[in-house]
Amino acid sequence: MRAALLLLPLLAGCAGAGGDAVSTLGCSGELTLRNQGPMMVEQAFVSPRGPAEWGPDLLAPGTLPPGATQVVRGAPGRNAVRIVFANGRAAEMLALDVCANPNLGISPTGLLASR
Repeated sequence: MRAALLLLPLLAGCAGAGGDAVSTLGCSGELTLRNQGPMMVEQAFVSPRGPAEWGPDLLAPGTLPPGATQVVRGAPGRNAVRIVFANGRAAEMLALDVCANPNLGISPTGLLASR
């Protein structure tokens, strides 16, 4: 028991030092998109490299209608997310940790990440 108590501060320090590595352990990178607004979402991009390299549209060939939910996959850890609405307007979140917050609410006022 005493040995276990001595290890607790060491383990806590390791978790703090490698927070990103620890938080991605067992994480698939899945992100649930929830269209909570009245407008169709035409495109969704999730990139660990950010806006410089969005990659393919993760909704193609489909869309995300109002009230619908779609699971997409990014890389475990921090990703940039870009949502493009039917009217061409876009919303971005540049540092979303998909392991800590695997749900993304989409509304006319922006994007809201949650657990």
